[in-house]
Amino acid sequence: MKILLGANDGGHRPLETSVAAIAATCVGDAVMTPLDVVKQRLQLANTPYKGILDCVATTLRKEGMRAFFKSYNTTIFMNIPFVSIHFASYESCKKMLRKSPEDEGLMTQVVAGGIAGGAAAAATNPLDVVKTRLQTEGVVSEATQYKTSSSSSFSVLRNIIQSEGYGALMHGMRPRIMF
Repeated sequence: MKILLGANDGGHRPLETSVAAIAATCVGDAVMTPLDVVKQRLQLANTPYKGILDCVATTLRKEGMRAFFKSYNTTIFMNIPFVSIHFASYESCKKMLRKSPEDEGLMTQVVAGGIAGGAAAAATNPLDVVKTRLQTEGVVSEATQYKTSSSSSFSVLRNIIQSEGYGALMHGMRPRIMF
């Protein structure tokens, strides 16, 4: 995709790099979102599942296939800005850190990747909180069930802000930046 868009051509191409990353993200998230739902549910304290297969079977039986994809829109809304910020700033950081166009050693890549990943993670953390809440909604107790007419990203976001305050959207930011 980067080649098709000309992102690998000479010069600074953050827009083309971002568009290629967005396309890859949309496809990748369609596969990864159901796996992430299972992972999130198994990570809950007092999870009711005995393992991966039990989680998949129970979720399918009780909630249907929709349960595996109800956070897909939020995942996309989170990951599109994430990859846009990450890849555009990664390319920019590499260009600023290099002493010459050929100098793209390990240290340049590590520092540029750390700066870019941290910035992207911090900027998209509120949407990650919403995504996690959607993926784990109602699993452990009725208390985690949102009392809205829909489980849309916006209604969950509004519910978090009203019941817990804006600070709740920053929960988990430090580990997210470190990851």
